[in-house]
Amino acid sequence: MLPKQTANGKELQCKSKLSNFLLSVGCLFFWLMIWHIFSLIANQEILFPRPFTVLKSLLVLFKELTFWKSVFESLLRVLEGFFAALVVGIIMAIVTSVSRIAARLFYPLISTIKATPVASFIILALVWITKARIPAFTCFLMVLPTVWTNIAQGISSTDKDLLEVSKNYKFSRIKTIKMVFVPSVFPYFKAAFAAGLGMAWKAGVAAEVIGKPEFSIGKALYTAKVNLEMSDMFAWTAVVIILSVLLEKLLVFFVNKVGKSSIRKEQNII
Repeated sequence: MLPKQTANGKELQCKSKLSNFLLSVGCLFFWLMIWHIFSLIANQEILFPRPFTVLKSLLVLFKELTFWKSVFESLLRVLEGFFAALVVGIIMAIVTSVSRIAARLFYPLISTIKATPVASFIILALVWITKARIPAFTCFLMVLPTVWTNIAQGISSTDKDLLEVSKNYKFSRIKTIKMVFVPSVFPYFKAAFAAGLGMAWKAGVAAEVIGKPEFSIGKALYTAKVNLEMSDMFAWTAVVIILSVLLEKLLVFFVNKVGKSSIRKEQNII
């Protein structure tokens, strides 16, 4: 009886995945049709290129070595700023959760960063640092408040009863962190990770458009705009969207796997 139920469960899961895939394809096709209709209404490729024209431009870009170098360099800059913000944000959240003075000290700084427009940081960064470092610096500043806020909230939301139990059973500090704080903070960390990655991409490409460092997606977008190559501009925009979605899916999947396995391991130890 059990094997049959398991087989039925797997079959239902496969059908659900297939239906979700078909729905996603259908939605994509719908918006491509809307895009095509608007391009026909505009009837000017220089203003609003058709999807097929953009696809041809994308295929041409794929054949160029500079395209792959620009994508790789932009990826490095964005990830550098993102992971730096992740590490610093976690440390700041821990420090501010432990020390009320530190919380009072850092709160105005984080509030200022959150309130300041991205363009202002980019323009200031043009004065302070080299063009190649501006995207990573901008990503760092944009992601830092999100990470700090989420992790700090996760720490403060930790179940006080569990902390009391760990105290009664005389858990070591490391064991308390692993068994109580990590499972509690993980959902907040995952939310900060996903939101911060999206913000990092937007901020990073915006910084590249203004700073125009060599071999970057932002510079390619700016060049396409100056030369009125709208199909190339749309193609590079599509690259940004595709990379953002793929990178977010991949890294969030990895974080979920690592987080769940570590939490499960700790629960088994208990």
